[in-house]
Amino acid sequence: MYQSLGIIEVEGFTTAVHVIDQMTKHAFITIKHVEKTGAGLVTIMITGDLASVQAAIEMGSDTSYTLGDVIAVKVIPRPDPKIYGTLLPKDGDLI
Repeated sequence: MYQSLGIIEVEGFTTAVHVIDQMTKHAFITIKHVEKTGAGLVTIMITGDLASVQAAIEMGSDTSYTLGDVIAVKVIPRPDPKIYGTLLPKDGDLI
């Protein structure tokens, strides 16, 4: 069974690193994919149980306001299995 998926897009690589650090310290999540999407934007995709993903995304959103800006935030409770391998890399391909 697939876990919940959280996506947060922030402005700046330094902000992204700080957000990842705070999210992993705050909740039991796995960083699934980090992508530089252009124009200084970085998208971070995480997985975990729903409560942990929601807590991590909230913490990441709050943290990013101190260094940069949050562009978008989304939590998907039960993503379609087709997302894995197309939108997200398969297990073993972190970044």
